[in-house]
Amino acid sequence: MPQTVTVQKIMTKDVFTIGLEDTVHRADEIMKEENVRHVPVVDGGKLVGLITERSLREYTLRNLYEFDESNETEGRNKISDFHDIMTEVLHIVYPDDSVEKAVKLMTKYKVECLPVVDWNNNLVGILTTYDALLFLHNKLAEGKVL
Repeated sequence: MPQTVTVQKIMTKDVFTIGLEDTVHRADEIMKEENVRHVPVVDGGKLVGLITERSLREYTLRNLYEFDESNETEGRNKISDFHDIMTEVLHIVYPDDSVEKAVKLMTKYKVECLPVVDWNNNLVGILTTYDALLFLHNKLAEGKVL
């Protein structure tokens, strides 16, 4: 009988996060500097939302076309001031969930990442499509998957 692989074995543990008091500009800097496409938003270690590269790009384009010169510092405003840039996380997984369950959630809801939380909603990692593909690649290399 095959052994079930859990999310905690393939997730990214060192996650770049942002707080509600951080700026939209800081979220953009993290994505660029660290080459990540998803930045969880935490409040006291608890997951409260997720900023994606897509939501940040849409926000930027919207402001480009609707630019108001009187508000030049908009990118310096706090994340909490721009709830439309942060999506509330609807889909999460726990460290002991199976990779199969996580992949089913990702494909069913067409999401590119799943925050991983403990039972107290503390962020402990993130599972991305890259993590899942790397896992599949390793299994293929081992000859364990057709």
